[in-house]
Amino acid sequence: MASDAGFAYDAPLQGNEIRLIEIRTDPKNTLEIELARHRLESVRYEALSYVWGNQTSKEQIKCNGRLMHIGSNLLEALSEQARRQPTALLWADAICINQNDDNEKTSQVRMMRDIYDNSHQVIIWLGKEQQPGDREGFELAERLYQKCDGATYNMSATTYDFHDFDCESNGVPKASYCDPDWTALFNILSHPWFSRIWVVQELLVAKTSIMRRGSLDLDTRIILWNTLHIARHRNLYEAFNAFKGSPASSALMARNIATGYFEYKRAGRLPIYDTLSRYNGMGATDPRDRYFALAGISADLDARFVSYQKTFRDIACLVGKMTLLGAPRYQVEPGGVEVLVFERKPQDHGFPIDWLAFHANPQNHNLGLPSWVPDLISPHSPGLLMSGFYNTRYLADDRRRLLPKLRLRHGVSKWAGSSPSQLIIPVPDEIEIVGAAFDRVETLARERPVLPDESQEERRQRTQDGVGIDPLRAIEAVSQYEAEMVFWLSEIRMLADPTLRPSDSIMSGASFEAFWRTLTYNRGPEFNYQSPNEEPADWLGISFGYWYLLKKVLMKMRSAQDLLQLAGFYQILAAFADPFDKAEGRVRDARRFFVSQNGKFGWVPLRARVGDRVCVFRGMRIPVIMRPRGDRWEFIGACYVHGLMDGEIWGLDGLEWRFMSFL
Repeated sequence: MASDAGFAYDAPLQGNEIRLIEIRTDPKNTLEIELARHRLESVRYEALSYVWGNQTSKEQIKCNGRLMHIGSNLLEALSEQARRQPTALLWADAICINQNDDNEKTSQVRMMRDIYDNSHQVIIWLGKEQQPGDREGFELAERLYQKCDGATYNMSATTYDFHDFDCESNGVPKASYCDPDWTALFNILSHPWFSRIWVVQELLVAKTSIMRRGSLDLDTRIILWNTLHIARHRNLYEAFNAFKGSPASSALMARNIATGYFEYKRAGRLPIYDTLSRYNGMGATDPRDRYFALAGISADLDARFVSYQKTFRDIACLVGKMTLLGAPRYQVEPGGVEVLVFERKPQDHGFPIDWLAFHANPQNHNLGLPSWVPDLISPHSPGLLMSGFYNTRYLADDRRRLLPKLRLRHGVSKWAGSSPSQLIIPVPDEIEIVGAAFDRVETLARERPVLPDESQEERRQRTQDGVGIDPLRAIEAVSQYEAEMVFWLSEIRMLADPTLRPSDSIMSGASFEAFWRTLTYNRGPEFNYQSPNEEPADWLGISFGYWYLLKKVLMKMRSAQDLLQLAGFYQILAAFADPFDKAEGRVRDARRFFVSQNGKFGWVPLRARVGDRVCVFRGMRIPVIMRPRGDRWEFIGACYVHGLMDGEIWGLDGLEWRFMSFL
């Protein structure tokens, strides 16, 4: 007989114990489950991968005859399981772990990898079936996979080369947020499951998995392949972002999961900082779980890395130190001393401080973290990573390269046993890096204009009301945007070269080449991995001329008639402008244009201020913006300074190298 009393967990789980759910058949009005303890290695079960969702509104079920309240998304998943296979044992974290017991939670989270790895199957729950559309979205995903021979698709292909996908020749509708099939697929890929950090480990270690949306099932690999396919083709990617309301950063979080999935299958575990960098922007209710959720799929981490007795700041700083030191192994010595293990001799070890340039606009000030901690968790700013274009490892003239020089505060090193190749050091309290300030921010331009666009909610409401796009309003928006772009380009052109007069052409003057190259960070529309330092050919400057002229033409549009009259001319201009548009489009909106005290110009993080210092670290080719704070420095972010990106910076006259301490 059921009781109205609330459910209470029994004694904490011990050793390899887990709790498993058995759903009772014929749930009638209230779903009923039995929760029992089992040994992990001796029971067959399925594991649920799902999103907790909004926990302020709870649903009521019966657990072992007593009332229990769970999230609505979990209830829907359990109800679907009851309809399909009620007698199968199931593991779901919200029920099977006592969430109010930090000790049990720590123990079970340390086992999470084994729980999903040992399961017979992982069920990925993408919510209730949405009618109409979901079936059509799944069918489009399968059709794309078959047409493009997804089973043999090169999953390691670069995402830097951003070409359009020929929908027509592949027998699929033109990619658009207005097309019902694409909208259905985009809606599936926008499910919150794809933005939750815990699902990464749950997916990667699964022996087999199935994606379930209500009564619909689909092969996990097909959905993951589709996310990469969309991310690697400009027209598909732009259609997805338009569907999402043109967000400041792409909402295609599924791409992170898909990329990580195929990379993990190929390369296995990576250091925690490398793993984190592949899933930046993904969410967790507890910020510590941004790190703990990936511990089981990261290399060489002591199980005691996961501890809910530690603060978010403690964990982030520990990983930050591992990142800058390039220390892949963390362990806890007898007595609880945390240490880092280096497998190479100290003189042969390279410190990968390029990780400081990973995020264009680090959010440490919002995260409550010291400025020196590489931001590996916040969503990226628009534009591709400058650390990809200017990685110090790919320096064209390696003779210029200086090795990083670091100093550890309060950490005393010691040799491990008799092996001279392994160094074990206590986790340092502080890391200092040798660097030098060589310039300062003198002038900041206003941020690049943004084309206004309706939000996803506005678009859905308009579609629901049966109202089409107002062509006149759209033309006016484009015209106004292009006019603002022309004025902005003129402003920054004159900032870059004060000798120009307002009446001069934007393409005049000896500084023009440096200007257009700066707009693209001196990289072309395609990235060549065989020649990563390759600068764009001079013809890209000609493409800039067409790109700029196209903007001047579009700013004068006032009606649909104007658009029709310009159609032929527009197509010609657009074709010649496209290479520069692609190159500039890969980096736009990530930083602000600036001019330095010494007359250099380029791009600085959005938080940069007039008076901030332009600095260089030994062993890192990308310059950085730092803010003096007494005898310490606040790290603001990496920057682009034209003419100083290929090692020239280390040879500047008058550099005063010193150990720099950070806030």
